Amino acid sequence: MTPDDLRQQIELAVVELIKARLAVSSITEERAQALSQIVLDTVKPGMSFEALYKAAAKLDDHAPELAPIVLPLMRQYEEAIVSQAQNTVSNLIREGQYDAATKLAQKAINQDIDLVWTGKATAS
Repeated sequence: MTPDDLRQQIELAVVELIKARLAVSSITEERAQALSQIVLDTVKPGMSFEALYKAAAKLDDHAPELAPIVLPLMRQYEEAIVSQAQNTVSNLIREGQYDAATKLAQKAINQDIDLVWTGKATAS
């Protein structure tokens, strides 16, 4: 998966959310357009994984309707990235590398970790 694949998934999820809300009249056409513009202004082609996760975390700041999309993304970030960073920090502490552990923990908190996508195959 590339960063643009993730961006497209986010955009598709927003389109589906907007269509569903319009179908039951829970948002207006104007609000749907505003939500679309917020996403287009925030999540742009060519962004890195790091930038995408940071941007996605801000999507629901001014558009609470987008929380159902943002929360799973942040959970995915938490599970995939932060948990790995925690394990690495623990290992660094065990090895006595306290400065490296502190720097990595701070990077994880600031969402400033260089991400590399690694896929995992599952049987279906």
